[in-house]
Amino acid sequence: MVLPGCGQDASKDPRQEAHRHLEKAISGLEQPHRADVEVRVFVNGMGFPPIRMNAEMRGTQRSDPGQHATDLDLRSVTTTVERQYSEDLVRDGAVRVIVLGGRTYVRNSLQSAEWRTLTGPARMVGNRGLDPAGTGAMLRTSMVAAMFRNKGQSAGTPVPTTTSGVTMRRYWISCTVDDCLKDDPDIRDLARKVYPREAVIQMRLFIDDEDRPRLLEVESEFPLGNKDMTRGVLLRFKAKLALHDHGKPQQITAPAQ
Repeated sequence: MVLPGCGQDASKDPRQEAHRHLEKAISGLEQPHRADVEVRVFVNGMGFPPIRMNAEMRGTQRSDPGQHATDLDLRSVTTTVERQYSEDLVRDGAVRVIVLGGRTYVRNSLQSAEWRTLTGPARMVGNRGLDPAGTGAMLRTSMVAAMFRNKGQSAGTPVPTTTSGVTMRRYWISCTVDDCLKDDPDIRDLARKVYPREAVIQMRLFIDDEDRPRLLEVESEFPLGNKDMTRGVLLRFKAKLALHDHGKPQQITAPAQ
């Protein structure tokens, strides 16, 4: 008979062990880091005539969650408006979104070469239609960390997988904004400015053998518009972040205006 505490480890609960590794990875999302970003956004108008728009964006994001600061630099942005009776309207440009505390600075070359200052996060769909600047608020890793922390127990045992030649463990969660962030009202209020409260968000987090978050995939689909949706759109959002430079300081400053 083997007694506990006599030099041999008792069998470990796989779910508890998986949750312990996930907690370490979540802490990594809350440290300074850099990410290569790929985003695709699809907008389908619900009115008549139907309008379809999409955007493909690539760039980098630097984050310093401790300072509530991010710098999203989308150097390649292509938006396409599909039109029924004429050629599609295709535009190329760049978007940069810098967030420092409660202030957001945006430069969208598709609209203007000038910086504009917002008192809150940019929205994905505005008066001019699709606004890629809203991507910045949807990719905040501090918000993602809070969602995984609140729903971590439901993530279960991770699935082993190989990505870019590296063996990693994949965690997956799916929940609404209110469900994901019920224990973090401040972050929940921020998320509601971009996502409807009933929007279902699906996230996949890949971590390596050192419990570092290496890849984050975010996907959601939800309607936006007025109350009766006579001027509404259905928005689908897909993003992929390849994470680097874990814990390395990121100097993020306001743009010179």
